Amino acid sequence: MSDILPSTIDPGIPQIPVGTHFFNQRYLYAFATQAEVLQHIRTQALDNEKSTQAQIMESWEKLQPRVLQMLSDETGLAETIQVQAIPPEYEPILQQYGANPLFQRNFSNLPTCFAIVEIDKLIAAQRTVNQNYSEKLVDSFPKNLQMADLLPICVDPTRTMDPIQHLEVAPNYHVFSSQNSDIRFLGTFQKNLSPDDLNYAIMGGIPAAAIITFIGYGASPINVFQVGSRIILNNGFHRIYALRSIGITHIPVVLQVVQNPTLEFPPSVAGLPKEYLLGSPRPVMIKDFFEPDFAITLRIKERIKVVTLGSSLSQYDVPV
Repeated sequence: MSDILPSTIDPGIPQIPVGTHFFNQRYLYAFATQAEVLQHIRTQALDNEKSTQAQIMESWEKLQPRVLQMLSDETGLAETIQVQAIPPEYEPILQQYGANPLFQRNFSNLPTCFAIVEIDKLIAAQRTVNQNYSEKLVDSFPKNLQMADLLPICVDPTRTMDPIQHLEVAPNYHVFSSQNSDIRFLGTFQKNLSPDDLNYAIMGGIPAAAIITFIGYGASPINVFQVGSRIILNNGFHRIYALRSIGITHIPVVLQVVQNPTLEFPPSVAGLPKEYLLGSPRPVMIKDFFEPDFAITLRIKERIKVVTLGSSLSQYDVPV
């Protein structure tokens, strides 16, 4: 038997790695504020990336005169974006896309049409690109892309998406997760009962009404807002970045025409307020990601997106 008292044993520090999974991210840090860059590195990057923080901030500071000069030289550039009609031979496939009920519901709030836009001058609020995902997209594209290839990539309302996982973790409490961060809650609605619904009435009783909740992804087509001469990207950023990275300069999109920005344009897009997106003389654009030295690659903590849904019940006897 050992005569060493338990209290004198040094257990050491458990060697359990934490936060080791990562993906490569392109971060447009030249257009971010100093506080944004510091916060992004501190909260999002792997711990060993933080050792380069001083070097990154030194590079950021050196870039700022160049950024300011660009903002001055390119005042009004966003208003020169090219918008073209899609050739008429593709009208049958566009009519098919437009007739899809999901397409019609996704784009029922604003006047909408299909058009070809110039990628570089699209105003884009996003600061980051998941480089691994972008490379996966590139690998999935056909070679020598033509308009017939770009239409299903860019504006088809039904494209293949990542699988969604589900687990009921407690009564009336459901968790959904996906590697794709676009997973989202799509609303809860009352529906009339159908015979098939009775298969889900596992608690018995006499069902009289049903509530249906949708979990899924946002609208599939790349879509943009047109406000005057400006075009602001709303959805499809990674596909656009992937296409631009292989030399594609013009793509088909769903164009939503905003006639009253005060009432019809969202308060913010990807965290940037509409006052900046609509009012800055030279807002951030897709082309900035391809400007030398404006973006850096960081190893970012890998994550999945989780949507949690729970229902609560209250039942009372009240006076008539």
